[in-house]
Amino acid sequence: MQIKKPGPAIGDLLVHTEDENDKDGSNESNHQNRLGITQRIRTSSSSSDPRAIVTNRKRLLLPSTMQPVATSSTIAFYAYIGAYVQYVQIQHSLVFDVVKTNVGNGYHSPTGVFIAPETGIYVFTWTIRENVKCRHSTQLMVNTSEIGIIHVHVGSGGDLAGTGIVVTHVNAGDDVYVRTLASWNDCYIANSLSGRSSFAAWKLS
Repeated sequence: MQIKKPGPAIGDLLVHTEDENDKDGSNESNHQNRLGITQRIRTSSSSSDPRAIVTNRKRLLLPSTMQPVATSSTIAFYAYIGAYVQYVQIQHSLVFDVVKTNVGNGYHSPTGVFIAPETGIYVFTWTIRENVKCRHSTQLMVNTSEIGIIHVHVGSGGDLAGTGIVVTHVNAGDDVYVRTLASWNDCYIANSLSGRSSFAAWKLS
């Protein structure tokens, strides 16, 4: 059995030849020129090629952009009043007794009060429905401070709803609720299958 020996390296097969320029000593300058051209091509391709630049940027940015974003816990609730609120004429806290959503368990249906589980920025919205010459001004309260108010006044034979929206900072443990104003209240607050008075909120951050 014969083992075939590896052939000579390609470099060993290349024979250096001289041309007329070699004889007069100009071959060295031609060699340097060729090296200069090669270096310029390599430099140009690595620094000015848009695709190469974009690829390099993507390689640098990809690890950071792929990191998961930390988020706080979800807090949200939605409730509405299940029946007509009879003849509210004085300052009165409204109880939205039918709870549909209460993520975080911050809303307390027996009292109608949302107790913030966490400090943060919240969106609060409440809707009051009126009909048949009824009118009410309702306030959104944080503890003892008013942060929003709406007024709904319906004429004879009318039926409509008003909605308030407030974005505000709330501290953990603060009470947020809806109540009627001390004045500008007359008649009942309407609720039926055709329209609800409701209260909702969710934490932004």
